[in-house]
Amino acid sequence: MIWVISDTHLTRSHILPESFVHKVGREDIILHLGDMVSFEVMEYLQTLCQVEAVRGNCDMPDVRRGLPLKKIIELGGKKFGLIHGQGGQSQTLQMVKEEFAGKVDVALFGHTHIPYLKRDNGTLYFNPGSLRDGREGTNSFGILNLDDEPWGEIIEIPNH
Repeated sequence: MIWVISDTHLTRSHILPESFVHKVGREDIILHLGDMVSFEVMEYLQTLCQVEAVRGNCDMPDVRRGLPLKKIIELGGKKFGLIHGQGGQSQTLQMVKEEFAGKVDVALFGHTHIPYLKRDNGTLYFNPGSLRDGREGTNSFGILNLDDEPWGEIIEIPNH
């Protein structure tokens, strides 16, 4: 399973939502799209499974030193672009499209705290929303499926 999360905004790992953590299996992969804030969160996620991550605008210096602004990875023969984003919702999407259009099968981004899932000119654009700080009253994360044509799903969880 490929889990997609963003904008956890945590300084301590033990307050990740249990409704997410309990679903993750050792053979899974977590793609974190920035604003984890503390590198302790990355270290905790790595105890659960493999993690690929980029840094966001709210990350502390230890995270900024340890993670890139963007990256392209390959999973199951498909290319995935990971980036956090910046600006408002439409500005973030435009920046992601400029960065990854035609270069990846799936462009993953965060920053807005608002889920987004749409295919445009063969690229799937996917923002899982925020795992802990959803802007529309609901927290969320994403799941990626690697069929012939990759597709995603947004999972809403209670906002505490």
